[in-house]
Amino acid sequence: MAGRLSDAGHDLVVWSRTGAHAAALADRAEVAASPAEAGAKAEVAITMLTDGGALEEVVLGRAGLAEGLGPGTLLIDMSTTGPGPARKVAGVLEQREAGFVDAPVAGSVGPAADGTLAIMVGGSDEAVAQARPLLEILGDPERTWHVGPVGAGQAAKLMVNLVLGGVTAAVAEGFILGRLLGLSPDDALEVLEGASVAAQTVRSKGDKLRSGDYGDPGFRLVLMHKDLRLAVDAARAARASLPATERVAELYAGAKGRGLADKDYSAVAAYLAGMAPLLERTPPEGQAGR
Repeated sequence: MAGRLSDAGHDLVVWSRTGAHAAALADRAEVAASPAEAGAKAEVAITMLTDGGALEEVVLGRAGLAEGLGPGTLLIDMSTTGPGPARKVAGVLEQREAGFVDAPVAGSVGPAADGTLAIMVGGSDEAVAQARPLLEILGDPERTWHVGPVGAGQAAKLMVNLVLGGVTAAVAEGFILGRLLGLSPDDALEVLEGASVAAQTVRSKGDKLRSGDYGDPGFRLVLMHKDLRLAVDAARAARASLPATERVAELYAGAKGRGLADKDYSAVAAYLAGMAPLLERTPPEGQAGR
């Protein structure tokens, strides 16, 4: 994403909690010693962090972005944090006359590199207008939605990942059941893609399900679990319950506990396979697929 901004002609000042990530951009950006230093040199700051705690640490902590951002500047946070941290950070920046937009994304490494991310945006009309030229470099303009005030982008992202996590778990369970009942991996995936509402998930995760190799994650399982928990917590705060999502979150928690946290989130299938001791790599005799 930083590379896309640089290629578009923007001057960059970068900082990362993981120093090597910032150092990798040293040939095209100035590397700052702290978030405050980066913010002091920026008209617009963009953050992409793990969760709300990380956002508050980087922006509001010692030598944080808030210390460097001045009047008229803007922070675009593209993390998935939930609405609460977004509103808290926006409130602090407002006191410094700096703007804030929450703009979490849907899409992983490929769309980020291609500039085809879907972006859900929350913020004032003025702040979103200031952010939009940069968002159009990072994402697909036709799939960039201004959905309301600060926090609304986070609400939309939790909605999207709630569905994504549930659909992926359902595809994984369906695939395991098909294998248990004698379908070959290829036949099971072909039918799921052609006959189910989960076709897009099957297309994007079919190779991983087929091979059982969940390395090279597009989106880590631990982050999917975090987002599902954020959705459940947000519903509880609104005095509602999401019983299906709570169960799906438990599945991802179980997979995380089995050492799959840093695998692709579709590795929930490996966790489910561990609950099916009769499952084998090949279908039963007489029921072989192509």
